[in-house]
Amino acid sequence: MTTEYLWCGRNVKVIDGSTVSMPDTVENQKAYPQPSSQKPGCGFPIAKIGVIFSLATGAAVALAIDVLNTHDIKLARKLYQFLNPLDILLGDRAFCAYADIVAVKKLNCDVVFRKHQARITSMQKGKIVGACDKLVTWFKPKKCPKGLSKDEFDALPLTITVREIYYYIVVPGFRTERVSLITTLLNTTIYSTLEIVGLYGKRWDVELDLRHIKTTLGMDVLRCKTPSMVRKEIYVYLLA
Repeated sequence: MTTEYLWCGRNVKVIDGSTVSMPDTVENQKAYPQPSSQKPGCGFPIAKIGVIFSLATGAAVALAIDVLNTHDIKLARKLYQFLNPLDILLGDRAFCAYADIVAVKKLNCDVVFRKHQARITSMQKGKIVGACDKLVTWFKPKKCPKGLSKDEFDALPLTITVREIYYYIVVPGFRTERVSLITTLLNTTIYSTLEIVGLYGKRWDVELDLRHIKTTLGMDVLRCKTPSMVRKEIYVYLLA
């Protein structure tokens, strides 16, 4: 890929999750059960998918498939292996976890995530009129998060330094929304505040990529009657 399609000279990969339904067969129900809130025979099997797209081309470069109640983080951890050194991983707040930031950094990659609402760090209040970011120290969680083994948890560093950037989305007639971003791109000269805010705005492209694949091509409702063929069908849609 030529440098004109790179962001600050680097490849950006966008990660996101979605769901697909499939025919109500015994095999599909066993592999990808319908939502537990629905009575048997009143719903369709549903699979959860995690996808990594190239921001420059829109092409899907990695896919993970699991049952509906799988958390986005679990799918994401299956996809990190497909990142290349110096990639930047762009994602929403679902992926902004301490252990995952550490895992991506170990691959010599960086992240730009929206901050998870459960994490509270002090920032100056007020309307943004310029660059609003700072370096903050995150401490290792006191308890082992779900999805990590004890050995993996014990291997985590005690602290990490990240950069937090915040800005406001102001739409007349609607409540002003504050957006906080967390990134490991600590060099403010190479990666300016406005560049990072603009990059996160492009994350919506992956939503459009998935929407086009699901609605325009019809991937939202699959047709195959066995789990193995369902997985092949999803791969074919992404290849197309």
